[in-house]
Amino acid sequence: MSTPRTCDRLAASHLLACIVAFGGYAAPLTAADAATLHKCVINGSVTYQQSPCPSTPVRKQPSVAELNAVEKSRRAAAPAATTPTTTAPPVATPPVPTAATSGFRCDGRQYCSQMRSCQEATFFLNHCPNVKMDGNRDGIPCEQQWCGR
Repeated sequence: MSTPRTCDRLAASHLLACIVAFGGYAAPLTAADAATLHKCVINGSVTYQQSPCPSTPVRKQPSVAELNAVEKSRRAAAPAATTPTTTAPPVATPPVPTAATSGFRCDGRQYCSQMRSCQEATFFLNHCPNVKMDGNRDGIPCEQQWCGR
């Protein structure tokens, strides 16, 4: 008796699946029968083959000069696309309170528990980086401690 043709070139690790698939018949493996199989994923499908898997070409990494040229052209195109067709008069913005007028300054505090008033919390929210005082992002800081309605 001979082994079924589909089980001829399976590696030893796949022999059990072949034995089960063909009714429990097993023949001793020779060195040629235990050839290495390569598990390949080709277009999303898993295949087993004796030859190595085909490789995709390695994508060339762009140089810094190429990246800078792309960014420069992108930035040059951006203002042209957003240029308004009519010129509107400049809108006057109210003066921003500074440390001299408000009495507060950014000193690294971030949380409501570190504030002493609603005005102080509002100053920190509007002028300081990395504050964590407006959890619901409605523009009102420390609603439970200081600026509650």
